[in-house]
Amino acid sequence: MRLENKSCQAPIPAPDLWLDHMTSAAPSLDAYKHLRAGTPTALSLLERPEQSLANGAVRDVIDWLGRAIATSHFPVGSTLPMENELGERVGVSRTVIREAVKILTDKGVLKTARRYGTVVNALESWNLLDADIISWHEPGDAATPLIFRELVELLSMILPQAARAASGRLPPHANDLAELALTALQDHRASVEYRVKAEYTLWWQILTAPQSGIFAQFKGLTYEMLRLTYGLNDRHEAMDATYRSLIQSVGKNDSDEVDLCCRLILKRSKNIF
Repeated sequence: MRLENKSCQAPIPAPDLWLDHMTSAAPSLDAYKHLRAGTPTALSLLERPEQSLANGAVRDVIDWLGRAIATSHFPVGSTLPMENELGERVGVSRTVIREAVKILTDKGVLKTARRYGTVVNALESWNLLDADIISWHEPGDAATPLIFRELVELLSMILPQAARAASGRLPPHANDLAELALTALQDHRASVEYRVKAEYTLWWQILTAPQSGIFAQFKGLTYEMLRLTYGLNDRHEAMDATYRSLIQSVGKNDSDEVDLCCRLILKRSKNIF
């Protein structure tokens, strides 16, 4: 929390001096550029897409329960505690717990039965195309290798298709954002989190350029693949040259070069297991 030193603040002018004060001390209009419609914001690498969870306490409980299941705190086949007990643990009402359980049931993670309570489903029942589910798994979790292999296999089919569909369709302002991401990948001192954001930013441009709702739905999964790729592989290869070639070939509508670059990038993830 940033504390302000109120003693350093300038006193508010008396009402009869207000006009003179505003005329003499008013800042340049440039200070208000952020209020103008259409003013571009400063470029920055993109964060993980917003989770498709409910908001507030329900979202927090879903995330907590999901991670508890992913780390086998509540293993497959186990029965969750009663709603009131879970609510006491987390500090929320039974209504919040009930809503969170309903959403996790819709995702295939849980199943409910009157006699048996709420049970953790087997992995094959989970919706593994749900980026939220994958986000709960860390590299050391038992189910991560299986989930990661399935994810890479899926995106090995989707991402090259998206790159071909994006060919010749990148917007003019895409170059600046791509250059920011490529510069980040060239920085060998950059943190893993920063490099993940950089690679995701490049794929975000590709998945967005075709203006296809289908490709756009794979943004979260792409981020999770990159996150796990860095978490599962200690050798962080220099990918900036390959990504630069990919962006350039997409801009030139060179489908053969697009396919080659996609294969080289995805090979890194495929070779982990």
